[in-house]
Amino acid sequence: MSRLPKLRFKRSVFAYPYVVFAIVFLVAPLLLVVFYSLTREIDNYSIYLDHENTPEAIIGNLDFIGYEEDPTLSETGTYYYDGETLSVVNYRKSNAEVYKIYFGDGKVTFIEEYFGGELFDDTLDDVKFLNRLTGFYFTFDNFERFFSNPDSMKVFLRSIYIAFVSTVICLLLGFPTAYVLSKMKERWRNFLSVMFLLPMWMNFLLRTYAWRTLIEKTGIINTILESVGLPAQSLMYTQGAVILVMVYDFLPFMIMPIYNTLIKLDRSVLEASHDLGANHYQTLFTVVLPLSLPGVASGITMTFVPSITAFAISKIMGGTQSVTIGEEIERVFNNDMWFGSAMSVIIMVLMLVSMFFLSGKDKDGDNIGGGMI
Repeated sequence: MSRLPKLRFKRSVFAYPYVVFAIVFLVAPLLLVVFYSLTREIDNYSIYLDHENTPEAIIGNLDFIGYEEDPTLSETGTYYYDGETLSVVNYRKSNAEVYKIYFGDGKVTFIEEYFGGELFDDTLDDVKFLNRLTGFYFTFDNFERFFSNPDSMKVFLRSIYIAFVSTVICLLLGFPTAYVLSKMKERWRNFLSVMFLLPMWMNFLLRTYAWRTLIEKTGIINTILESVGLPAQSLMYTQGAVILVMVYDFLPFMIMPIYNTLIKLDRSVLEASHDLGANHYQTLFTVVLPLSLPGVASGITMTFVPSITAFAISKIMGGTQSVTIGEEIERVFNNDMWFGSAMSVIIMVLMLVSMFFLSGKDKDGDNIGGGMI
């Protein structure tokens, strides 16, 4: 009976298209976000006005979202743009002529002319030609706007704080749990591992709304407190509620990598520590803890990264008092995708930096991906 031929995909030319497709599929959206973060949209207008003592043509570039301070359009005039109004000033006349052009939905609505202190309105009949071309130009204004905006920085720092506190709590709860779990018999270990992973099989939003039902003002917890004569607690729309649900959602991501590391520890090393006179706590802190650092690093990465980008939890549990960077990106992106992309790139850089520093603790890569998860 002849054997089936072995398939060697490593050297096969047919394997490369799949690799290229996978890379493009994964990287292309990220590159698009980076592109948007480094660009702004240009609205190019060629405006011809038919009015006495008016420059024959005013040609310039308008950035509808940014702010330009006295840039020169051409030899015929200079414009000032404050985000809503374009003021075209002709300095070639003895008396300055100022044309304020108002835009609504990308079109000229009316023109006001200031001439010799007199104000009168011109209508669209005076606009003989209006041509609009769109394009892009490269700039770092999106990043400057983020770091110079106190509101954006406040949301950013709040997100880091919430993610940090959630990660620390998950570590304080996850390490002892994983250690006790690794000491149990295999049957109980498998059963409890499934119990820890069981909530993850439920939809993420359902878990969040379940917690809202528990801790809201008329929820189950307050109902129980009032039934025993205790005052109801206002837990909803606070940072505490956001951190509570984040710990609940991401705790398995901390437990399983640490557990995966602890069950692989060489028992002879632990026995040698006891033979040399170390007690249980000395062995735990001088032997077990250092050897479990790869799992700890993996757990921190898998907890901190999704915590800082999660927006559904803060939106449902925190309300307007605990807005995080993920929620802010969702809000901003609908109106200004360039600024929203810059915020996303900043978060990606923060994630890459944190993963870079923590990846050195997991040299073998055994815990990348969370072990059993």
